[in-house]
Amino acid sequence: MFNDIKGQAQAIRILQKEIATSSISGAYLFTGPAGVGKTLTALTFAKALNCKKEKMDSCDECSSCQKIEHRNHPDVRIIAPENDSIKIEQIRNLKRESSYKLYEGRKKVWIIEQADKFGLAAANSILKILEEPPPQTVLILISQIKEGLLPTILSRCEVIRFFPLPLQEIEKIIAQQLPQGSNKIHILAKLARGRVEEALHLIKEENTLKIREELLNALRRNMNLEEMFKLAAQWANYKGKELQRFLDMILFWFRDILILGQGGKEWLINYDKVEELAREKDKYSTEEIKRIMETIEKARYYLKSNVSQKLVLESLWLNLKEENLRKPNLTG
Repeated sequence: MFNDIKGQAQAIRILQKEIATSSISGAYLFTGPAGVGKTLTALTFAKALNCKKEKMDSCDECSSCQKIEHRNHPDVRIIAPENDSIKIEQIRNLKRESSYKLYEGRKKVWIIEQADKFGLAAANSILKILEEPPPQTVLILISQIKEGLLPTILSRCEVIRFFPLPLQEIEKIIAQQLPQGSNKIHILAKLARGRVEEALHLIKEENTLKIREELLNALRRNMNLEEMFKLAAQWANYKGKELQRFLDMILFWFRDILILGQGGKEWLINYDKVEELAREKDKYSTEEIKRIMETIEKARYYLKSNVSQKLVLESLWLNLKEENLRKPNLTG
């Protein structure tokens, strides 16, 4: 139900108003940071459009809502990138199936995740569909950044914006899952950065703060080549979001050093490490920290590409250590 979606009242208000007035658009773009509820909202919207109780929300109990929940409703489909891009064949299948009659619902709903990853042929194909939308069909494109889509696609979508949740909202969600008075609530909320999905993961993953401690210790101490390569090999065993989460923690650390150097103590993520941060900030110039942050973002990019994870991580650690700051960027 829409009430289960936290912190996105504006987006939900727009969608429910359109349901109430029967002014459903043929295409939407849900845009905003990862982990703030875009896909959950899309699925809830699909439920509400097809719910057998025909209200402004899903009931989550009827056969239609249950089938959408379990991803087996014949009129609701989710498309995700294959090998990091949305292929023309996927859009051709969409076009073909959207021409069929409704099986049991009132609306066909196609949810396209990571819509900024359309290949050129797929983008042109989806544009043709948007120019002549099939009857009784709703397309929901989901993307973190709307700038990744062609302007001609954007102009044919109703844009619904999603935002990170305020810190207090994330703390409430975390507090509901942890023992009363837990001292982990505030730091986990800081690390979640307004993302409900990330907050729920951090609660579930008991080793999060332990891994963070090990990571920050590695950043602060002097390591020789053998230690750096051993650490890189250890990290290379992790995949996907877990590895990206480690990079976030490193980025947060250097971000905090930069912010503390400018007197922004109240904006720290690693607020419980303020003494360590204070000692570290004198080791770097502003330009050096900016260069480190660029190096981390480059590593993030390469890790998403077909590049050896171990090699990327070795290069990252070499560039993170102070004695290598003024050497050529090995990941560049």
